[in-house]
Amino acid sequence: MATQVLMPKMGFDMEEGAVATWLKQEGERVRAGEVIAEIETDKATVELEAPADGVLLKILVEPGRRVPVNSPIALIGEPGERVEVDEPTQPAGAEPSPAPEPGGDVGAIKVSPVARRLAEEHGIDLRHVRGTGPGGRITREDVEAAVGAAAAHLPPPPGGVKASPAARRLAREHGLDLREVPGSGPGGRVVVRDVEAALARAAAHPEPAPTPEPASAVERVPLSRMRRRIAEVMTASKAPVPHFYVTVRVDMGAAVRLRQEINAALADEGLKVSVNDFVVKAAALALRRFPNINASFAGDHILRHAHVHVGIAVALPDGLITVVVRDADRKPLGQLAREIREKVGRAREGKLQPDDLGGSTFTVSNLGMFGVEDFVAVITPPEAAILAVGAVIEESVVRDGAIAVGHTMRLTLSADHRVTDGAEAAQFLGEVRRLLEHPLLLMVS
Repeated sequence: MATQVLMPKMGFDMEEGAVATWLKQEGERVRAGEVIAEIETDKATVELEAPADGVLLKILVEPGRRVPVNSPIALIGEPGERVEVDEPTQPAGAEPSPAPEPGGDVGAIKVSPVARRLAEEHGIDLRHVRGTGPGGRITREDVEAAVGAAAAHLPPPPGGVKASPAARRLAREHGLDLREVPGSGPGGRVVVRDVEAALARAAAHPEPAPTPEPASAVERVPLSRMRRRIAEVMTASKAPVPHFYVTVRVDMGAAVRLRQEINAALADEGLKVSVNDFVVKAAALALRRFPNINASFAGDHILRHAHVHVGIAVALPDGLITVVVRDADRKPLGQLAREIREKVGRAREGKLQPDDLGGSTFTVSNLGMFGVEDFVAVITPPEAAILAVGAVIEESVVRDGAIAVGHTMRLTLSADHRVTDGAEAAQFLGEVRRLLEHPLLLMVS
């Protein structure tokens, strides 16, 4: 029996995704765990692994098409195995498809790949197209006839330009005026290939730079998909979640010295431990003792998570993404450091794997590398807290009644007041500080 390849859910807030690229084609043999496609979410491009051994029997979703999570996007099975293909459901927020006509074949539509792509490009529901090919298969000519019939009954288009939904979306994303794009579709309709050709012409012959505007002019910058998603999630957090903040100063002298010793000892192995690795390990161990911090608010109850999965915020050119280290409290510091470095590297290279994202129970956000001494962070739903980490700085400290120069760092916890209170948050931060000021404890816990 064929195995379905599903659109993965990477993050609690992911509702839909798109196939960016198929790395395997129909008829090719694949192995379980082998990367077969790249999936594009609102915030990242992630590698998708095959769930089983076999042959890629059928690709159900073409590159660029967005479908809800857990929708089938391909089928893997044995060579020659017959399969029935169900169309993936529409993305959340899309207009519902009209009900099929009586007697229509909805479960397994016979259609050529060219016809399917053409139908998607023009927004044609294949369940309403009569196939004239062998066995009732829908051909390109059938779809073109349906496009022409639909165009003849369309209401006056916005702005007086006839264009397919896909062409309008592509033009909007690139700021292209459809009135300047000649249409090659039925009745002069602008289709995707027309927009792509116009974009290619614009790239090959850029317009002369405009005369500089006054300094007071405003630049209009469209939101990228990642920035739009960040805005949605952060608004959903900051508005309804009652944040409160607790800050402590940590003496990092012992941690700085231990880190230098570890890195010197591991120089030949190519492994380096960062200050952030120390913080992640300390926070993970402290979460064991304070389960209300490793929790989520769920309306009329609180969910205490059995595992400690720590998210690490990673800055990218287009915004922010969070990779997750699972069971961070149980991993030795060296393994933790290696895993964080690998996941952060994949995020910056755009080669994330499904296990790199989603499921974090607590997040660490570090701006110390930018020279920031302290800040407050916004909680990422559905987590109950996030730890903001500042830079390790040299400043005056008092030791045994005398002033000395020491290495200090400030930590600020943002917490959900529905889940925990100030005293508990302070105790949690006190435990994190204790572990960092006695860093050998990180090696034996």
